[in-house]
Amino acid sequence: MFRYLILTLLLTIMIISCSSTKSDARIALENYLVSMKNEKFQEAYDSLSKNVREKCKFEEFQERASDNYDAIKYSRLVYSGENKVENRVNVDFMIKIDDREIDLFDMQIMDPYRDEETAKFILEDDRWVVDKLIWPVDWCEKIE
Repeated sequence: MFRYLILTLLLTIMIISCSSTKSDARIALENYLVSMKNEKFQEAYDSLSKNVREKCKFEEFQERASDNYDAIKYSRLVYSGENKVENRVNVDFMIKIDDREIDLFDMQIMDPYRDEETAKFILEDDRWVVDKLIWPVDWCEKIE
């Protein structure tokens, strides 16, 4: 009986320790979003792939991030899963915005009825980088 108790305890500890491990892509996403929340837009921009940076210059990126800062400031993101295929990873997360602090319908940032976003990462220069613009800057060109 005592052996089963010890075995159960060891298995529980192993499961808990394994389930809390974050992937490198998820850590990269968290770093990107923390940089955005702390208004370190250059750090966030440096987390983008070369392909994305060619299409979206820093000044445009910074302008979009500044325009949407209220939504960034009052947001909370919830990790919902990821899928890895070769040197690509998709990380899914849900966006929760405190609408008591901001009016979503005044924002140009997102469809207020969309619950989930997918961050697409590629391995570039031995680090995971965002390969598609994601919330809170999911477009770069000016809307007229």
